[in-house]
Amino acid sequence: MRFLRRLAAPAVNALVWAVLALASVALRDEAGATVLLWMPSGITVGALFAAPVRRWPTILCTFFPVQVAVFTFNGTAPGMAALYSLAALSQASVAAWLSVRVLESRRNEPSRFRQVVGLFGAAMIGSLVGTCLAFGMRDEQTLAEFSWWFFANVIGIMTVAPIYLKIRRALLTRGRGINREAVRELALVIPLFGLLSFLVLEYQTLALAPLVVTALVLITFRYGHQSSAISVLAFAVAATVVSMHHGNAAPAADLSQREATLTLQAWMMILLATRLPLAAMMARSEGLQMELLERNAQMHESLMLFDLAEETAGIGRWRLNLVTGEQDWSPKMLELTGIPENLGPDPGDVSDMMPDGGEEFYGAIRDNRENRDTYSFSYRVKPPNQTERILRIAILNEFDLTGKRISVFGVAMDVTEQVRREEALDLARSRAVRLAAEAQKLANTDPLTSLPNRRCTFGRLESMIEVAETRDGALAAIMFDVDHFKQVNDVYGHQTGDEVLVQVAELARRQARSGDLVGRIGGEEFVWLLPGISEDASPRLAERLRRSVESGIEGSTLPDVTVSIGIANFRKGDSGESLLARADAALYEAKESGRNQVKRAA
Repeated sequence: MRFLRRLAAPAVNALVWAVLALASVALRDEAGATVLLWMPSGITVGALFAAPVRRWPTILCTFFPVQVAVFTFNGTAPGMAALYSLAALSQASVAAWLSVRVLESRRNEPSRFRQVVGLFGAAMIGSLVGTCLAFGMRDEQTLAEFSWWFFANVIGIMTVAPIYLKIRRALLTRGRGINREAVRELALVIPLFGLLSFLVLEYQTLALAPLVVTALVLITFRYGHQSSAISVLAFAVAATVVSMHHGNAAPAADLSQREATLTLQAWMMILLATRLPLAAMMARSEGLQMELLERNAQMHESLMLFDLAEETAGIGRWRLNLVTGEQDWSPKMLELTGIPENLGPDPGDVSDMMPDGGEEFYGAIRDNRENRDTYSFSYRVKPPNQTERILRIAILNEFDLTGKRISVFGVAMDVTEQVRREEALDLARSRAVRLAAEAQKLANTDPLTSLPNRRCTFGRLESMIEVAETRDGALAAIMFDVDHFKQVNDVYGHQTGDEVLVQVAELARRQARSGDLVGRIGGEEFVWLLPGISEDASPRLAERLRRSVESGIEGSTLPDVTVSIGIANFRKGDSGESLLARADAALYEAKESGRNQVKRAA
């Protein structure tokens, strides 16, 4: 029964392969259409890429008889059909294996230029292997046929495989994390792109091809990596429709059918090569944008705290840029110093407003030029026609990457009425510290279970990886999630589902040792990080956790649930991503093996 369950997904993929293969051949032979890409190759590569390498033999053995049957049905001799199938599966295996190596994990998406180039190269190398193997068995061997076969497979892999993986991920996550508004927009944009491609091919020459390129770039820029693959696929569909009417995919061009086919295939290869760097730059840009937004949020929070302090305690802000000499005075700082507000935010040199000409103030700043901690001192000011005031200022130096001091930042208050002002200052400081602590807790804690959230968990994991790598220490990652959690939500409601997650979190927290970390990284997915644990001890702790969840909490009225658990122990050279990827693969194996059990990564 377990073996049959493991065959279910490969069997479905093989069926999809067969449908696409039969449809492509029917379009070519029955409708006289030009086939620019071999879509089934993308299905095979996608199925292999999405699965652990240890399951590849099962997938290949499932695909092989289906491919032989399809080739035989289309008139190929059984022996030759078997050889063609071996060539196609070799092609997919090489392309998928190289893609995993390029991305360093099955869960990654390309985010760097070398990765997108590597994916393109993986598709080309795999297709070259498959084409050479297939053509070595043919009696007729022409350069045109070889080129068509090679191009069709490369384009099929580069367009269909990303779409397959996106659909598969959406089905597994039940659509979580999908921008539905963008999907609806894309459902309108892609047909328009296909119509544009049809019009260019039907009524114009390839000189108007830049229109299609421009549209592809805009779609990629707006909707991302997978959208460009869909667009290239839409172009191929448009060319197929045109060829069904004219017997030539580019009727306006003075080319034979074979020449037009190869020309369009070469042009589609250029489209693919063009959109991949753009997709990588967008992914990198999105990462930088998120980092910038996070820093802006932190800066905004700091300004809010300072504004609160000014409002409640009469504190003014002041900053001096030591590189440009520019100053930035807050309105309250101007008021404390007795300077008219209309002279701000940079009133210039105010040394003449200090009884000692600023020696006390600027001398303290000069003496602390190497100080990297906050320092404070008092100084006197004498505004025109006003009584002398004593201000207390706290200053923090700012340094660049070379260690050079580039600015000083200070907050000041009038301490003439010492007691009243110090009480207000203490209140403002305590409120600021509390707000900062609450913000820090919210940023690192899952609000439902009070466990460390995904961000905090992954940050701690990187620290543990660094310790394990530099000190030859032991580290284990245990990933677990609640079995059939969707059924709990559907039957008992989301409120009960949340209470179940809280209970599982509490049971996991009880099992953790001092120094361990149990975090929630997804809907019903948790991770337990165990530094300094031996490889023999981690399975025992994981099994203890499984039994604890299965037994539940005595007296609890919540529905009984179980968890599936995957374990991976740190190996030299592991990153946080690779360690969790192996634990996730083991978790997936536990799910596939019937759930409510512990599996250890190979």
